[in-house]
Amino acid sequence: MKYFILFPLLMATSVMAQEPDSSSALFSLREAERIFAKESVMIGRNEAFVKNFAEESAIFTDKWITNGKQFSKERKASPLVLKWEPEFMDISASGDFGISTGPWEVQEYRPNTAALATGYFLTVWKKQSEGEWKVILDGGSETPAVMNPQHTISFPSGADKAVKNPPVVNTGFLSKELSDRDKQILAIWEKSPLPSTYISFLERDARIQLKGHLPTTNKDTINSFINSFDKTLIWETSGSGAASSGDLGYTYGLLKILGAPKVRKGHYVRIWKKLSGDSWKIELEMMNFD
Repeated sequence: MKYFILFPLLMATSVMAQEPDSSSALFSLREAERIFAKESVMIGRNEAFVKNFAEESAIFTDKWITNGKQFSKERKASPLVLKWEPEFMDISASGDFGISTGPWEVQEYRPNTAALATGYFLTVWKKQSEGEWKVILDGGSETPAVMNPQHTISFPSGADKAVKNPPVVNTGFLSKELSDRDKQILAIWEKSPLPSTYISFLERDARIQLKGHLPTTNKDTINSFINSFDKTLIWETSGSGAASSGDLGYTYGLLKILGAPKVRKGHYVRIWKKLSGDSWKIELEMMNFD
């Protein structure tokens, strides 16, 4: 999500910009995100991360992928403040698994100082057995600053409404299903590395987040992004997970561009959504290269 080793970074149909219902699981997730952000300023980034990350969690660092809680415990303190604000969120029908994204910035611990770095974060949250929301996956990207940010929250229509009797699916099965989906895209991409190939796996309102660019849901821009991908781009899935309701999940791993003169490396996170009667589609794609 938000750490100053510069790292990279969502959407569904009928996205709404408004306050979620205060009785909803989405509202409680939004509050968990905002409390986390306030704690980053009040008690410091490292302590806030240790407090809000799950025991089993992943972040991307200069060591690629590591345990988020342990990394935060061992990270050296710095005279910097990390701020962020969620602007898009989604949550599973089970109400215990969700995602958030929005802009972040790093400043010195002095008032009215210019941002040293800006970007977008992507966080996957899971409610623990004791009822607390904890971060299980965190990533992001360095991007240009957002001009005149409004800090409004958007979310898919109906995401703040309770779902009666949501389905319960084995999460181990779902995790494998999503890993297989990642590999399926790769196999098709390697045969036909074209924008149309990639776009066929995207949700209608999918967001693409690339390092150096603000997130976009614009179809022409997304087409341009994909068209600019190196045709030797491949990825290796490192992990996956999903909500027990089988409608929201993620995959993450390492990116490689195999072209000369040397292999370029990076990492990615994909947020997947499955609507009733449909297959898994990418709701958000985050890619970051060194």
